[in-house]
Amino acid sequence: MARIVEVATARLVRKLHTPFVTALRRTSEVVSAAVRLTDADGRVGFGEGPQVWRVTGESLASIEACALGPLADVLLGWDPGTEPASYAADALARAVVGNGGARSASETAVLDLLAQGAQLPLVRFVGATTLSVATDVTIAAQGDFGDGVDASQFGQVKIKVGLDPADVDRVIRISQQSPGRPVRIDANQAWDLETASTSIEALLAAGVTLEFVEQPLPAWELAGHAELRRRWGVPIVLDESVFTIHDLHRAIAADSGDIVNIKLAKCGGIHTGLAIAHEATEAGLGLMVGSMMESELGVSAAAALAATISPDAVHDLDAAWWSIDTTDTGSPYRAGRFVLDPSPGSTHAAGRVIPDTLAWSRRAQGQ
Repeated sequence: MARIVEVATARLVRKLHTPFVTALRRTSEVVSAAVRLTDADGRVGFGEGPQVWRVTGESLASIEACALGPLADVLLGWDPGTEPASYAADALARAVVGNGGARSASETAVLDLLAQGAQLPLVRFVGATTLSVATDVTIAAQGDFGDGVDASQFGQVKIKVGLDPADVDRVIRISQQSPGRPVRIDANQAWDLETASTSIEALLAAGVTLEFVEQPLPAWELAGHAELRRRWGVPIVLDESVFTIHDLHRAIAADSGDIVNIKLAKCGGIHTGLAIAHEATEAGLGLMVGSMMESELGVSAAAALAATISPDAVHDLDAAWWSIDTTDTGSPYRAGRFVLDPSPGSTHAAGRVIPDTLAWSRRAQGQ
């Protein structure tokens, strides 16, 4: 390996084929920051940090400032080959508080360099034995299956709820279109305890098989999530409630969830995600890997984590599908799975989403 001599960032904006709506926001595009590391041998590694004001609090400006500032202070002049692969995650976490998306993008770029040096795809480098994972597809809040786009390849759906008083009726209708298939619902913190309880009761009474209910209550409401589990016995997925391993410890102590949704932009990167997954498994919790609205580059890193920690689960990795033309024969979405390319590092995904025309802001060693 060789020393890192340049850190650069650029803005990625990709239009969605269908608007994506949750209880927290509505968007018609993927907006994120690409982070590029260049080493002294000319090799480049890439990562992606999404702008998610309503979840992580990060913006493009903050990701760029963090990546080119304190995180670049850590990386410039360092040879990743001189330390264990987990070193970058620890060093980046010591450099800043929070800033999970910026840290994840920078760590992923380091791992990309290391994986290329080892002539391994990123997914193999971090420990997976498979090159694909199953994923659900999201039905946006107030939306219906596909909404005019062919989503028939996906065998599992996750329905966003929380915006519409008629959510229960909509979930029942969608469930009836595929009798016997369990339904996932995600309120993105939109409900209070009684609304969640009433909605779950109505869905169960209508014969809807709920695989799980994701983050029905505000992130801080651990006791309320525990009460929902007690009342209905429906598995609860914790998403916004668990950013860090310390959040996980609090959730376990409160007995508030059955499954944890790990996202790189929340936890700060793949190695922290591995640590959260280990402790969650030790506590008897199920695992799911999701992502923010990101391109194929960011979702590929999340899929590498998913393939490593829970290769047989159906994850929540459809985010990039929304910005890929459904006629694209090179799409990683095939038969309801996210398929990772065997090329070294993340080179294939980066090549698909990073155009030559991107304007990069650069910081070189010594600057």
